Amino acid sequence: LAQALSKLGASSHSEQSRKMSRMLLVWTAGLGAGVVAAAESAAVAQQCSSGSDAASCPVRGPQGVDLMQRSFVHSELAITQQLHGDYDCDGDGVQDCGKWDYRMGMCQNQAVCGHLYKFPDATLDRSCRCRKCPSFPGTAFGDAMLKNPEQAGAPFNAMSWGLFKNWADHMDTCAPWVMPRDDTALQNLLAYARGKGYKVRISGAGHSAGGIVTDGQNRQVLVLSLAEYTAPGEWEFGIRDMPNGSKRATANAGWTQFHLFEKIRPLGFFVPAQTAGYFFSLGGIVANSVHGGSYRAGFIHSYVTRMRVMLFDGSIKIIEAEEDLRYWRCSFGLHGIILGVEMQLEQREQLQMYAVKEKMSAWNSEEFWKFIKHTAEADLP
Repeated sequence: LAQALSKLGASSHSEQSRKMSRMLLVWTAGLGAGVVAAAESAAVAQQCSSGSDAASCPVRGPQGVDLMQRSFVHSELAITQQLHGDYDCDGDGVQDCGKWDYRMGMCQNQAVCGHLYKFPDATLDRSCRCRKCPSFPGTAFGDAMLKNPEQAGAPFNAMSWGLFKNWADHMDTCAPWVMPRDDTALQNLLAYARGKGYKVRISGAGHSAGGIVTDGQNRQVLVLSLAEYTAPGEWEFGIRDMPNGSKRATANAGWTQFHLFEKIRPLGFFVPAQTAGYFFSLGGIVANSVHGGSYRAGFIHSYVTRMRVMLFDGSIKIIEAEEDLRYWRCSFGLHGIILGVEMQLEQREQLQMYAVKEKMSAWNSEEFWKFIKHTAEADLP
């Protein structure tokens, strides 16, 4: 550093000096960020050891994780923090953001906070900022009825979940994320959207990558979720016996697999295929070409035998003929909203999932199928 300063002083008016000064600026900023990170890591360690909120503490002690930052793409209608600062989202003087949940791998208070890096953020906590958008008057993005239905006196009973983003947190938009609570609320929301000329997109758990639900470019888009929805009667949950002795379960499409398993596992039942996780919504699994499958089973949506759906005009239908069901499976919400699904069940008292690891002697077809059939115990001929 001393040599660089000496060289800079000897040629202060040259192009070389200007380049050197820029180098020193970056170097000094990086060094300062490292010092701040070390100090904050020590503070976090001391706070966690004193019995602080475990959700804000690293699972393992500070080992450089504070300096890790995530890169992701915002829509060009971009989230901004110009109204009440980065961490106080509603201007009430209370900090809403600024805490990273190390166990969940995301910012706390997801309804209003997101990972929005600004140089020179040294910790993940500092990058948990308010997710705000410009006002966008006259659009769905700026509609108070969609952004805060309960306070604005909206003509539909719904909860707001902030602005839509996907699970991976790399698709962040200004589209209102609305959660109607029943059929009437859904019908009234659709009527309201039609009257305003809005486009309604349907989301599940938001696990899909890219802009499958919305890419945030169209300001007239609102996103609908069934996370708060309650279905009537058997379409919330029910089990019926079939003439051949098998059983089928009907369930709210806004439920996750965890909700379904909570009901059917104590009875010894499973769905014929499994997903990589229990947190995907049933409606999202059925409406997309994703998840499920085993050596002798296909996608989970192939085991759906009935659906309760709502069309664009709010009318509700029960779909059970295979020639109709085949068009609703993997339909991406283009036909309407899947409100409930009926699935085939199979008796299975126990299910164990585990991983195996083996180094192959060569990468060829023979070694591959040897691993699948023997090491991985595939039930294949």
